[in-house]
Amino acid sequence: MISDSPIFLGTAGWSLPREHWAAFASEGSQLQRYAGRFAAVEINSSFYRPHRPATYVKWAESVPAAFRFCVKVPKQITHERRLVDCDELLARFLSECGELGEKLGCLLLQLPPSLALDPASAARFVEALRARHEGPVVIEPRHRSWLDAETLLGSVPVSYASAPEPVFARGKA
Repeated sequence: MISDSPIFLGTAGWSLPREHWAAFASEGSQLQRYAGRFAAVEINSSFYRPHRPATYVKWAESVPAAFRFCVKVPKQITHERRLVDCDELLARFLSECGELGEKLGCLLLQLPPSLALDPASAARFVEALRARHEGPVVIEPRHRSWLDAETLLGSVPVSYASAPEPVFARGKA
């Protein structure tokens, strides 16, 4: 199923609901079975807890060469520290998920609805991130003010995620 397309189609996690098992290979771990049908997956669990570097290595070794992982940046960085004073946390996270090697597709920065854009803090964070990571970064802002960050984010570059129903479109931020 995996092709040379620059588009990586995947889901948020590789858990296979029992009712869909027949659509996947019967052999291998759930990740291996998933990777036989999809080209990418989001590792959402990294948002809640760190994973050992060996876990990332194991995941990378269990999927095809063209497969890519989108790794969610920990909430400790995005929601608790709110992108401020998190250099140590960022370095640790990047060291851990860096064990995916070439299979690290992108990092996903999902921001809380209460986090308004502070251009100075955002610039410092993006600068620290880019000093340690050259790969693709996608941001999913949830506060309307981040719509004004295009110049800042485009210069680094950081892409915007398109969520089905952004919180700021509903007027909650």
